[in-house]
Formats: sequence, structure tokens, C-alpha cells
Amino acid sequence: MIVRPRGDVNPTKEQRMKTFNYQRFYDRFSGFYAPLVRLIPVWFAYSCRALERAPQRGRVLEIGLGPGLLLERAAQSRQYACLVGLDLSWGMLLQAQRRLQRAGVHSFLVQGDAVHLPFAQHTFDGVVMSFVFGAIPDGLGALREVARVLRPGGVLSMVEAGVPSDGNIGGTLLAKLWTFFGDILRDEALLMQEAGLTVIHREEFGPFQSLRLVVGRKDS
Repeated sequence: MIVRPRGDVNPTKEQRMKTFNYQRFYDRFSGFYAPLVRLIPVWFAYSCRALERAPQRGRVLEIGLGPGLLLERAAQSRQYACLVGLDLSWGMLLQAQRRLQRAGVHSFLVQGDAVHLPFAQHTFDGVVMSFVFGAIPDGLGALREVARVLRPGGVLSMVEAGVPSDGNIGGTLLAKLWTFFGDILRDEALLMQEAGLTVIHREEFGPFQSLRLVVGRKDS
């Protein structure tokens, strides 16, 4: 089932003027996204790193689920009480719904904004984000919302691109390429701490160490 709330789920007008219109882009690109990912299997493998540190049971939310590939993979464990996906793009949600229904995955999909999550506090055991955070203008606001909906002891597991800590040339150039396409590169660990999460894991991986897996836990 997909829930489409009334009203505008886009960022504010000011935010839209300053950032790339991801909703419109992914609405138009939704039918091609999954086939393209399958042509680059290593890309999906990078995304799956977010599941490695996520809870293996309970209620899990994926923010920016796209065509549902990661939720489909998560459902293979058959240990989750509830899988929920949120995306700004209606086109992506339709693609995800079709994929998850074909796979026999029971899920709850919602169109919404990461900065205004339509869920009660202490709802989820885990939240997963994969190559999504850089597209959110108000990163700190989104992480505060994640902290709100996580139960005590719950975990946020995030994969994102960034500037490698060793400053190597290859990784730095890749980071500039990400920003060229509209992504906002930030210090995810620092922002998680500001949002009230305890960083329990951080590692760099991928080409030239240009990707990051960062995990934060809500302690109370």
C-alpha cells in the first residue's frame, strides 16, 4: 500500500530554489533507475552496506527507497516485523510497489519529506539511508526527525559519498563530481551527534575511499 498525503511534500520554496529538483528528476527517471543499477552491480553492493549495520529484526524504515531494491533485499531475511519505505518521488514509489508485490514482500510505502517524517516518535528499531542524505537540503533537520522516530537503542545506518579523510586526489575529484550533480557533501558523523545520536561506527570504502558507512544509535 502507498500512502500519498494531502498537500505539498516538496521542500520549501527557498530550498527548491537553492537545490536540484530531485522529485521531478526521479519521477521522470523512475522507470529506468532499477535497470541501470542492475547494469552496475557494484553500485547496489555499495548500497547494501547500509543493511550490514542495520537491525536484523523489528520495524525498519528506509528513507529514499527508490524502486525498492534495498527493501526487497532486506525482506529476504524474513525477520522483520514491518518494512516501511518513504520517498519524495511518486514515480519511484510506484516502481517500488510493483517490485515488492511481485516479490511477495509486505511493506508500507509513504510519499513524504525526510525533514517531516509522518510517523510517531519511537516507531522504528532501525532507519536505513543509502545515497539519499546528500539530496536533502536540511540535513540536520532530517537527522533530528530520524532520532525522533527511532526507539531508544534504535540505529540509523547510512551510506553516502564524501571527501576521503586522507584527502587523496582520486576521492577528492569524485567528491567534486558528486557536488556537480547537485549533492551536498557533509560530515554525517558530526551531524548525527548534533541530532542526539551516538556514532558507533564509521568507515570509508569504495573507489578511492570516497564512500562512507556511518552508523548512529539513539541511546535514550
